[in-house]
Amino acid sequence: MAEPGSAQTLQKLDTSSLRDLLHTRGMEESFITAEVSTPTSGRCLWSSPIWKRRVFEWAITFYTIKDHVGYFHTFPHVGGPFQNRDEANEAIDRCLTDQKDLTMGIGLSEVDKIIQKCRYFPDGTKKRLKAGEPIDKRRDTNYHLAQAVVDKYNDHHNLFGDLAYELKDVFDEPSLWEEENYKMYIHMNFTAKTKGSDGFDAGSDNLFFAEITYVDGEHELTVNCCCMVNPFDNGPCLGCGTTMKHPNDGNAYTGGHMNASYSRPFGSDPQKASWCYDEDVHIRVYFPAN
Repeated sequence: MAEPGSAQTLQKLDTSSLRDLLHTRGMEESFITAEVSTPTSGRCLWSSPIWKRRVFEWAITFYTIKDHVGYFHTFPHVGGPFQNRDEANEAIDRCLTDQKDLTMGIGLSEVDKIIQKCRYFPDGTKKRLKAGEPIDKRRDTNYHLAQAVVDKYNDHHNLFGDLAYELKDVFDEPSLWEEENYKMYIHMNFTAKTKGSDGFDAGSDNLFFAEITYVDGEHELTVNCCCMVNPFDNGPCLGCGTTMKHPNDGNAYTGGHMNASYSRPFGSDPQKASWCYDEDVHIRVYFPAN
């Protein structure tokens, strides 16, 4: 299984970046849709789910997939591959334990310990980000979900080594909720490219569309569709914004076809503040004086 480009610098693409891509990409397109309940079921990905584990104390979401051989892989990476999901979860626990800042709380009063937990994650990184501060890559929910999707795409199509796709950039888009179906769909665009034999990126970025569906509460997800799209594609969707590129074939994906579709934020990344203030003073007003 190909190793996604976890060392790549994450760059969230905004609307202007997508417009740039629309002008630089060619008109070629290919469609390879995926998985269970889509009308185009003859073009399916391998049907094992993506398992989701949200560790709220750390604000990190881990995604686990199973390849066609039977090994398990996690995103973000914590080692592996693993023989089973229990091994993967144990590795996640060890990774978080190793990353804890053991100096936190030392020499502080009980109130100051509470304030410290309000301001910082267990590894000592800030929970609240100021405008312009980048999100810790480990806590970028969309990015790691897209990594899992790309890895499943490679595994299904037997793309290894130089032929395997590596995730480059992820577009920030909300998920969809359809009230009639009582289902939540995630529509996302991301770019990926193959790596040449010389170790450098080969070719231009390829724009992908993926639809992921929650199938077991918030713990299992299914990839309904994963395919390359043309930047000028304009498939119908009543929930996404105009910058989201869907396949022209509306039967390739399930969500967004009903009037009851609407968008909602996806993920719980660290909160960004548009102003600067003394956080200690702001939090301490909720506690009595020592």
